[in-house]
Amino acid sequence: MTVEVIKGKKKKGKIKAAAYCRVSSISDEQETSIENQIDYYTKMIKENPTYEFVDVYYDQGISGYVERRPGFQRMMKDARQGKIDLIITKSVTRFARNTDTVLKASRELKELGIGIFFELQNMNTLTEEGELLLTIYAAFAQGESDTYKDLANLNYKRRFDDCKPFYNIQNVLGFDMDKEMNVVVNRDEAKNVKQIFTWVKQNYSTVEVVRKCKEAGITNKQGQPVTRVFITKTIRNVQYKGDYIMQSTYTDEKKMSRKNYGNLPSYYIKNDHPAIVSRKLWDEANKCIDARRDNRHARVQLKPMTTENYPYKDMIFCAECGGLMRPQKKKSGIEYTFLCSNRRKYGSKFCSNKPVPQKVIESWGKIDGHVYVSFDKSRPIHQQYKYVKESTWKKDHSNKKIPAKEYTNDKCFYYRRIFCAECGSLLRKIVDVGGHIRFTCGGHLDFGNEYCKGVCVPKEKLDNLPEEAGYYLIKEERKGEEKCYSYTCKEIRPIRKERTSR
Repeated sequence: MTVEVIKGKKKKGKIKAAAYCRVSSISDEQETSIENQIDYYTKMIKENPTYEFVDVYYDQGISGYVERRPGFQRMMKDARQGKIDLIITKSVTRFARNTDTVLKASRELKELGIGIFFELQNMNTLTEEGELLLTIYAAFAQGESDTYKDLANLNYKRRFDDCKPFYNIQNVLGFDMDKEMNVVVNRDEAKNVKQIFTWVKQNYSTVEVVRKCKEAGITNKQGQPVTRVFITKTIRNVQYKGDYIMQSTYTDEKKMSRKNYGNLPSYYIKNDHPAIVSRKLWDEANKCIDARRDNRHARVQLKPMTTENYPYKDMIFCAECGGLMRPQKKKSGIEYTFLCSNRRKYGSKFCSNKPVPQKVIESWGKIDGHVYVSFDKSRPIHQQYKYVKESTWKKDHSNKKIPAKEYTNDKCFYYRRIFCAECGSLLRKIVDVGGHIRFTCGGHLDFGNEYCKGVCVPKEKLDNLPEEAGYYLIKEERKGEEKCYSYTCKEIRPIRKERTSR
């Protein structure tokens, strides 16, 4: 048996060299440092005749514990694509602070035939002793970082015990920091903050407050439009009443910022800095937020809609058109809402009155006789719905004239002769909020998508049907984004398919 020694192929040409550098903060001093490092490595690689300059990869203001560093990830991507043969960096701690990250990256690069040269340790990972030394140095680097972390935490704790907070208030709307790092009120922004608290106190929803902020030109600290989350966080923020919570957040083992829910001690300082709103206004606004939250999460067992359970069932009328407001379950399933029957039948062009929630009607107390309800969105939410008695309403109003029926045997040749081809159900007339008329499968409306996927045909399509004797079976198909309809005629009325038992 003969053994043939296969010699490794040496790379021809120059070594494609790159460098990686990192600083962990974005201060002016560190910015100068990163610029100096980039210049140093660029000059060093270009002046070496055996090197071919690739790039200098860098990250600024990012901890070495974080693996998802943009510059670091870009360097690894280029390395996988064969653009790099050698990476030069100052030290193990600049490459990464985490032992796992250092070893994982170095081993992957070694398998690709790419070495890492650490200047301070004078070590190349492609050498035999390179990985052993790297493991030792990486462990020391992580231990050093953990020591600094413990010292920093001890410093924080001492300051907290002495009621000397590290302020993170400069990004809070309404506050600024002066040269002595004291908290001062920004008067222009403070007016907007007070207005937000006032709106919430008046029981406007967060959606309504966002709309009002948009109309008033109120933005957050960065000049961006406010959101519902921003409104809620603003109302909950104790800093607006002059207090401050130290260590409301903390950094976990993975260097991620977390909300402190009792994981570590927190420190509450009362009257720490000038307040923007009074404690009374702050408390009242927060009570409104709490009440809305409790009401939203309430689960009410709905009773059948009868006059015994709901005495006002047939007493609520629309103040705009005079139509009876009929109850229907809300999507949440926790209460009824009363919708104008004329709006439901003839669309919003005929009547634009809004549905009335059950809780609004019950907040009026006992109702004696018919009442007519109107809606005004410009008022605070608890005053948007208003009702008057029938005698008062009829002094200045009368019922709107109901439009002539368009779907009758005289006007529509297909009256009660159109059926779903899939399940055999009669198509029912539906008027949407825009006043558009469509005919929808009754089986789909009664039993849902499991029974029949349903067909929904605009009235204009049915008007173009040729007049034929018998019954029309309508089929709906989709070609790309477009809906297409076809029909067949039968002399015998279709029989609705049986519903499978659950």
